[in-house]
Amino acid sequence: MNNNKDQRDIPLRPKCFWIIGAGRFGQIAVERITRHISGAAITVVDKKPITIDNPGITAVNDDGIGWLNRMLDQDAPVDMIVPAIPVHVAAEWLSFKLLSTYEINAVKIPDSWLTQMPNAFRGKTGQAFVSHADFICPDNCPEPEKICTHTGKPRPKDLFRLLADLNFDDVLPIVLRSHQLLPGVGGIYPADLMAALETACKNSHRPLMIGTACRCHR
Repeated sequence: MNNNKDQRDIPLRPKCFWIIGAGRFGQIAVERITRHISGAAITVVDKKPITIDNPGITAVNDDGIGWLNRMLDQDAPVDMIVPAIPVHVAAEWLSFKLLSTYEINAVKIPDSWLTQMPNAFRGKTGQAFVSHADFICPDNCPEPEKICTHTGKPRPKDLFRLLADLNFDDVLPIVLRSHQLLPGVGGIYPADLMAALETACKNSHRPLMIGTACRCHR
């Protein structure tokens, strides 16, 4: 199952952003959003002290996933969530939300799954990293729809679509699209997270594969 919104359903001008993580990628997101989106409201969350030289940005010293667990609901004042910490934010948030109701166990990903994914390699138990690229993508790639900016060749099938369409027997893929906001900055729409939570609750009787991917990477 694919919980991704169709392109026509995406808000055209997101203005309110939650950036989870204030390290290198969080700082890049702050800098590019403030430079290119006039009037953007930005909240940055990190468990380490945050140093951002911009009085218009709200800095929150807290665990990013725990804060997101408390703050995100249907009425949360946020247009886009920008993950910028070295964990799978969607999967960790879903685990937080479901932990009081369901038993959650990470399972080793079978080799048969990995062979269906491009350039896949294992992370820690229950995780895999996947990419259409076997090279380091430019930081400012605009993620064009048809032609790869690095190779000049036609793009393969969007990775978020490819993962959602894979057949893992009884395992249900829940794949959230990471939408590119600006070159080098992508995020998840809150409605997609809420839809993923609803789907996970309705399918508590079966294993789930939680994925987040843009056109090229997971």
